[in-house]
Amino acid sequence: MELSQLIDRKNDLERRKERLLGKMEAARSALEDIDSKLKEMNIDPDRLEEEINRLKAERDRAIQEYLTALATAEQIIGRVEERVNNL
Repeated sequence: MELSQLIDRKNDLERRKERLLGKMEAARSALEDIDSKLKEMNIDPDRLEEEINRLKAERDRAIQEYLTALATAEQIIGRVEERVNNL
């Protein structure tokens, strides 16, 4: 391999390394922004998965309560309709 080819390969590797370092710094900055926004919402970034699970459970409970209320309303309306039809 020629010396110029070796130098070209080295320069290419240095360019790739710099590009990756730039991407890594951008990712680090984005992560800091996300952490900052989470802290503003009183969420510990290190416990994000726990918070997600808590919110999912809360959503599931709310949906179940809504479904129960809907079923009750359907029963009541059904009884009212039945009474009206029997008049």
